[in-house]
Parts: sequence; structure tokens; C-alpha cells
Amino acid sequence: MKRSILVVAPFALFMAAGAAQAQFRPNLLNNPSFEDPLAYDFSDFTRWNGFFGPNATLVNFNTTGATPRTGAAALEMSITPAVGGGNGRDSFTGMLQRVTGLTAGLTYELSVWARSNPVVLNGAEYRIEWQNGTGAEVGRTNVTLQGILTPTYTQQSFFDTAPAGATQAIIVLAIQSFTGVQGANANTSVVWDDASFRTIPSPAAAALLGMGGLLAARRRR
Repeated sequence: MKRSILVVAPFALFMAAGAAQAQFRPNLLNNPSFEDPLAYDFSDFTRWNGFFGPNATLVNFNTTGATPRTGAAALEMSITPAVGGGNGRDSFTGMLQRVTGLTAGLTYELSVWARSNPVVLNGAEYRIEWQNGTGAEVGRTNVTLQGILTPTYTQQSFFDTAPAGATQAIIVLAIQSFTGVQGANANTSVVWDDASFRTIPSPAAAALLGMGGLLAARRRR
């Protein structure tokens, strides 16, 4: 089943909900600015956990080398050609975190600041994977960022309503080298910082639905 979601520029959020109201909605993510150590063993899904695809010639997560937007750290993820051979194609890597205690029918905003580092020749994306209480996926919203990011941090944001049965969600930040010119070297690096996942109060959600200038993205299941 395909559904449409609403993708809104950051300033539209403030027009709809008000800057003060947005400021006081609690962020449901742990370690949203990547200041704390990241995990790779998936022993605790409520933390950021890194995943790596097959045939990755180089993937690099770095919380010290990437210039942060705020604080002392940012999240850097890269796929590049391997030294000594290999073009880095057909790989993927990313970070995910589970958020529990969600309510079906409520509207949520996923937001993150991101920049190219320095280029994105292949795929970059962020998404919500809605799940029920047993961990089964009941919906998914994916937004791609290739062709959008610049070397300067920009805020990326979209709104989605938790589908029937959803009580939790997996938040994913990822890049991949399946897209682009086949046979060409992969050279994709993105720096992420200051992520947030928040509920949208009902009046603000209604205002968002009535606003013009919204971009349509596709929901895939």
C-alpha cells in the first residue's frame, strides 16, 4: 500500500506550531546530538546502533572528526573506494534507534540537521519504520536526500501519522551506494547532528494539514 506524507521546510513548522511550542515538545530520541558513545552490538535498541552492509569497502562512523553543528560531536558516515582496489559500490551503512511508547493516530515529526562531507554521489536517506508491540513493521516512511544536501548544515524534516497498531518506531539515518552511475566509484559521505523525533500537538497537526506549499513524498510498504 502506498500513502502520501507531508514534507515541510523547517520554517513552515514554526509557522504552523509556533517556535515556542516547538521548543518545548520533548525529544523522544536518546543521544540526539551524538555526544555519547555509539553502539554496534544491538544489545540496547534504545541507543544509536550502527549497521553495515555486505561488500562495504570502507564505512566510517566518527564522533570526533566531523565538524559538529552544536556540541563537541557529530555523526559522520561514509562509503568510499577502497585503498588498493574496489570502487565501494553496492554497500550501505547507517544508524538506527528504537523509540517506544508511541500512540497510533498521533502525528510525529522527524528532524535532523545534515550536510554533505563533501559530496553525496549515491544515496542518503532518513526514515521511520513503524512497529507494533511485537516488533512487526506496520508502516514505513522513507525520505531521500541526494541532490538536496550542501556542505552547510541544513535542517531536514517531515511529518507522519503513526498508523493503526503502531506503538513504537525505528528511526534510521543511512547512506547507500546502490544508486548512481554503475561502475563508477562510490563517494558518499554525510554528517548528521541534532536529530529529533517529537509529537505534534493536535491543533498544530491540523494547521500543518491545511498549509499550502507542502511537498509530497511517497510512503512505501
